[in-house]
Amino acid sequence: MKTIVFDFFGVVCSEIAPFVLPKYMAPDAAVEFKRTIVLDADLGKVSQEEMFEKLAKVARVPAKQLEEEFYALVRIDGEVVKLIEDLKQSYRIGLLTNAVVPFVRDVMAEHDIERLFHDILVSAEEGMAKPDPAYYARLLERMGAKPQDSLMIDDNPDNLVGARAAGMDGLLFESAAKLTQDLADRYTITA
Repeated sequence: MKTIVFDFFGVVCSEIAPFVLPKYMAPDAAVEFKRTIVLDADLGKVSQEEMFEKLAKVARVPAKQLEEEFYALVRIDGEVVKLIEDLKQSYRIGLLTNAVVPFVRDVMAEHDIERLFHDILVSAEEGMAKPDPAYYARLLERMGAKPQDSLMIDDNPDNLVGARAAGMDGLLFESAAKLTQDLADRYTITA
């Protein structure tokens, strides 16, 4: 293993949309909103501002309030950050995230996240998203990495299916401690 790629939301940072959306709509409606409007924002088809305006209409609260809620839910996992810092000494480290901009870039800048990665791809900037195998391939190409020498770490099993379709291996993220153990057991990777 030469290259390790991390997801952002649900791995390095807390999930956001799954906690905000259900506050304002039924579970089925929240899933549909994420599958349509949030995905369009993740793909750069609608702006962050448009996404919050559409959510505001459904939620019947100001868009600014919703945006503030998104930012308030950001929690960076310090154990994952430490693990990445340790791994970066021996491996090329990438970040592949489905996210809207400028939100994700603001969060990364505020928490000094960019320094952890050799390369970062954000779906809204690339016009493609996980689990599209081409999205993984684009990051690996930019990193000069071979899929067979690369590992994707993600909290969403569907995204690992996409990684495997791109020729990468994948590990499901559950916690920093479990990931550390899985890396040691499966790949003899030690941080």
